[in-house]
Amino acid sequence: MRTKLFLAFMFIILLAVLSNIVFERLIIEDFNDFISGTEEDHIYWIMATVEGSFKNGQWDRQVLGEALHWSMMLGLEAYVEDMSGARMLSSTEVHDGMDPNMMERMHSLLKLPSGIGEFTWYPLYVKGEEIGRLYIRPLERLGLMPLREEIFKKRGREFLLISFLIAGGGALFLSVLFTIFLSNPIRRLTRSAEKIAEGDFSVPGPRAHKKLKDEIDRLTDSFNFMAEALRREDSLRKHLTSNIAHELRTPLTVIKGNLEAVEDGIISDPNIVIKNISSEIDRLISLVEGIEDITRAEASFFRKGKLEEVNLKELIEGIAEGMKKIIEGKGLYLKIDGIAMSVETYPEKIHIILKNLLTNACKFTDAGGITIVWGKRPLETGEGFYISVEDTGKGIEESDLSKIFDRFYKGENSGGKGLGLAIVKELAEVIGGKVEVESILNKGTRFTINFYPK
Repeated sequence: MRTKLFLAFMFIILLAVLSNIVFERLIIEDFNDFISGTEEDHIYWIMATVEGSFKNGQWDRQVLGEALHWSMMLGLEAYVEDMSGARMLSSTEVHDGMDPNMMERMHSLLKLPSGIGEFTWYPLYVKGEEIGRLYIRPLERLGLMPLREEIFKKRGREFLLISFLIAGGGALFLSVLFTIFLSNPIRRLTRSAEKIAEGDFSVPGPRAHKKLKDEIDRLTDSFNFMAEALRREDSLRKHLTSNIAHELRTPLTVIKGNLEAVEDGIISDPNIVIKNISSEIDRLISLVEGIEDITRAEASFFRKGKLEEVNLKELIEGIAEGMKKIIEGKGLYLKIDGIAMSVETYPEKIHIILKNLLTNACKFTDAGGITIVWGKRPLETGEGFYISVEDTGKGIEESDLSKIFDRFYKGENSGGKGLGLAIVKELAEVIGGKVEVESILNKGTRFTINFYPK
């Protein structure tokens, strides 16, 4: 890609060179055409004046002299011949009879009286009848007029050269800059993708700009999300294999032991065996349900979902309403307190997180109740919002606070599967949140999730 970008910019520079050359040629050509057109206009004016000097079949030498005088002032040497080829009057003759002051002025501008190059003749007509010929050639200009023309052409070339250097130099600089800043992120993505393809999921993903979100940054974000999903999937597979083997071994061993005890006649009462086997089967069912919970949570993780703008108060009230009967059925109160506010978030994942927190709070609270609070995060801590779930339950041992978010971790007499809080933490991180917990034994626990804009 780096080579292609560089070659593309080189092609642009080459086009700039060609366009500048063509543009220069066109400008100079247009300027020369302008000069030629002006000279042609001057010639037609002189022709019209000369033709006007022919009256009643005769030449008016005074008017003809004025016409040739004007031709010299316009930078042209001229003379007139009649139809017999006799020269009627020339610029040289007019020059010789010119006022000294006028002659001095004109000599400062033109090299008089003779011009340069060959004469060009033009037919003269009066009322459709040819009366003679006008011969004209340019006079050599002196002073600033030819210098100005040359300066104009020179300045035009310099302008085009400077514009090319600016455009070409800028294109060259941008080619190097784009080659570095466009190709490097893609090269990093390529290296990371190659590592993941080899099975190395530990490779760190490339970083995207936090503020400048262009296509490369969005591609980087999507790649990092994909890489994280693959890491989690690989970790889940290994973790589940290990945990399932461990969790299945105990109940299956107990079931097998009870059946062998019946066969050997050690246990004569079949009801005891049935009760033991039923208990272990319930344990297996609970384990399968736990695996299903993980699968659903992971499926939610792998589907990043659509960022939506929602009314946070309406969303939380709807979730709380679904849990209200269960909580009040246990003799607890459910209180919600927060302002109506619009946020951009993932409502499906918020629903799973809040439902798990409420279920967990209800399980470990015997008296009092649960309070849900939400609002905007303080400005000094950055933008975003928070949701807090506080209960008046048993609380958590300080030594257990660092473990409660681990999968399959269960405190004493918890009776759960050890998955609810792990799911809360993982889903919160997926949508840009961070979970904080505060707890006092026998007084209650508060879980606060701070959501940061993504």
